[in-house]
Amino acid sequence: MHKEEQIKIVPQWNKNKEEIWDELFAAADETPIAKKASFSLRKVFMYAAAAVLLLLLIVPGYMFLHTQTFMAAKGEHRSVTLPDGSNVRLNADSRLIYKPHWWRFSRDVEMEGEAYFEVTKGSRFTVGAYGKNVEVLGTSFNVFARSERYVVTCLTGKVNVSDAQQSVILTPGMQALYSGDRMVAEEVGEPQLATAWTTYHFYFLKTPLEDVLCEIERQYAIVIERPEKNDYLYSGNFARLDDPKETLNIIGKAFGIAFKIKE
Repeated sequence: MHKEEQIKIVPQWNKNKEEIWDELFAAADETPIAKKASFSLRKVFMYAAAAVLLLLLIVPGYMFLHTQTFMAAKGEHRSVTLPDGSNVRLNADSRLIYKPHWWRFSRDVEMEGEAYFEVTKGSRFTVGAYGKNVEVLGTSFNVFARSERYVVTCLTGKVNVSDAQQSVILTPGMQALYSGDRMVAEEVGEPQLATAWTTYHFYFLKTPLEDVLCEIERQYAIVIERPEKNDYLYSGNFARLDDPKETLNIIGKAFGIAFKIKE
């Protein structure tokens, strides 16, 4: 017998080649899958965290920047109830702006024109117009804020009227108005006359005729032809009539002027 024929190799396993292959490479196959699953899970958490962060930034920004505007066109009045129950009556050709979603944090409104406020008690309530502010906690007051004139009349409670340089506290029966850049506070005999417009009444006391005509134009949504001489002061009170021509006749009689409406 040859020497080579005396060597006999005895296998140490009784598995076929498919089972051996599976056993050898099982660990190699499992590790990448686990790592891939872990990586995917981390990506999900990262995306979720980014989405939550983005939401936390967007929602407050939207709440702060989103505004709602109410308009009273020429020839009409409008009543607005704010989220806290405060009521605002807008005169003709006036508007009110506030942030409905931010209201629980800050009761701030902006306005232009004329408005009568009945404010529900609570946190500070601020009315801004033309760089001036009216601050209250709970009260009623009238604000006339147009380019040519700014007047605040306090009916009940206390009102703080201020701008960048000055401020004054008004109590019932007081009025703050601007003469040029200077604010003047004074007692008024009949403060309720400031809100006569809410019942469609006109009250004028030594009011420039141009201001009177502008108010009539706003209330009736008309345009009035101006006379050559227009530097008069007018005093008078009357209810709003259905026909604007009759109202103009009442005003014109005091000066011998026949006002005409532009067609």
